[in-house]
Amino acid sequence: MSAALQAGDLVCVTGANGFIASHLISDLLQAGYRVRGTVRDPSNTAKVAHLHAIAEAAGARDRLELVAADLMKDGSFDAAMAGAAGVCHCAAAVFFAAEDPQRDIVDPSLIGTRNVLESVRKAGTVRRVVHTSSVVAVYGWDKPDDHLFTEADWNTSSTLETDPYGLAKVEAEKAARAFVDGLPEDERFELVHLNPGMVWGPPLIKAHAKASPKLVRDVVSRTNPGVPRLMLNVVDVRDVSEAHVRALEAESPPARCILVAANGWMPELMQQIQAMFPDVVMGTRKIPRWVVLLVSMFDKTLNTAQLGKLVGRSMPMSSALSESAYGMTWRPLAETLHDTAAPMIEHGWARVKRRRG
Repeated sequence: MSAALQAGDLVCVTGANGFIASHLISDLLQAGYRVRGTVRDPSNTAKVAHLHAIAEAAGARDRLELVAADLMKDGSFDAAMAGAAGVCHCAAAVFFAAEDPQRDIVDPSLIGTRNVLESVRKAGTVRRVVHTSSVVAVYGWDKPDDHLFTEADWNTSSTLETDPYGLAKVEAEKAARAFVDGLPEDERFELVHLNPGMVWGPPLIKAHAKASPKLVRDVVSRTNPGVPRLMLNVVDVRDVSEAHVRALEAESPPARCILVAANGWMPELMQQIQAMFPDVVMGTRKIPRWVVLLVSMFDKTLNTAQLGKLVGRSMPMSSALSESAYGMTWRPLAETLHDTAAPMIEHGWARVKRRRG
């Protein structure tokens, strides 16, 4: 029996109100799937109203169900997985620094993924799991500066001290693969990893502007006087969502696929956004490396050790495999940049200062 999914199948999407997952639920409903999304509290209208609106717009209110689940609770996903044919595990803790990085960053990723997969095993109906990983599980600063990263690469540089978020993604991805490989043949399901880069594109609610698009939000809001020279591997959230659907439906999907539309330096990318909204004053000045590191020492949301390795370093990613395996084509970078900033400005999700005159 093919593990490929088709319209009418039930797909469970974890972290349903998140940035990627919200777009994915829209695409799945549009494609005719039944969707069961997990959130911490389905009764929290502020966090799930947009999902019901998505279903309403798609004429699919009867095909969307939201249920409660918690990554850190054993058995919490059992009910969510019951009867599902496919799973998109999108839920994750997106923090780069914390007082207790093991507890706050690594454990939610590692333990959460194991809990999800254990519930998948118990269900016995899931044919394929698509796990949303990240390019941070691919990159590493132990490679030459001109190295083009592919799916064959693994991040062996990150540690709990230097980059707990990268470590979390690596450990979760490897633990997921080990879990599936260790199952008896009659309990095994297909596991596919997708490794998107910096996911930008239209935030659907204010909370999404605080996820991956936060870098853009900070520039629009002038949270900092400028930006560091970081290479960003940008991909549109709508393309990431489409890749998830194609990974569910493919007959023979690769085990791992990088999703990156463009590799660019942060100052130049932000200057492009500034040019699109000339009446908005933004913080696009390039900040010297030493200033970035000094500021990070006093900002608990930043990881000094990680920034020290990444500022000024080229880390290009290849999406050749996802293009050949899934037929992916990417939205123009200018469209992604515009559509990331526009909702923040229009809805007041960023503090906007207009130019006089």
